[in-house]
Amino acid sequence: MRRRLSRSWGRNYEQRPRDSPVKGYFVKHLGALRPADERSEEFMNKLGQGEVVDVEVKRPRRIKFHRLFWGLMQLVWQNLTDHDTYPTVESLVTEMKILTGHYDRQDIAFDGKRYPVLTPKSIRFAAMDDTEFSAFFARCADLIAERWLPGITNDELRAEVETMIGVRT
Repeated sequence: MRRRLSRSWGRNYEQRPRDSPVKGYFVKHLGALRPADERSEEFMNKLGQGEVVDVEVKRPRRIKFHRLFWGLMQLVWQNLTDHDTYPTVESLVTEMKILTGHYDRQDIAFDGKRYPVLTPKSIRFAAMDDTEFSAFFARCADLIAERWLPGITNDELRAEVETMIGVRT
């Protein structure tokens, strides 16, 4: 007989199947991971002493960093003279993903020839943790300084965007 799971499945660990993943937030303290919130604490209390669990460590993305990226893209787009090539900020971001290598490649066959198709990967919060997003951001800033805004350093670029989005005064 299958157990019926309630709508509050995420809140009630008793009803969750044993091998079902649980998301929690933990903080490093004195060389160990400790629960950072009530839900994570509840999960830890359900574990037996010495029980081994499989953990995937991800640094959660910071909204400030996300806003900084989109502010940077807006700044670059506003300074472009060719809005035919980049009609929107999103079209610029799509090209940035390709030019920085943030894509999946698939070769398709057509008329006996093979053609590469590049599909930009997502940069949404669920797709990239803070470490991955930081590396992507750095590649974008390098490319922008080299291709679209020559003569400006990454630090100057970052300071300008931080001022623009209101995180620096």
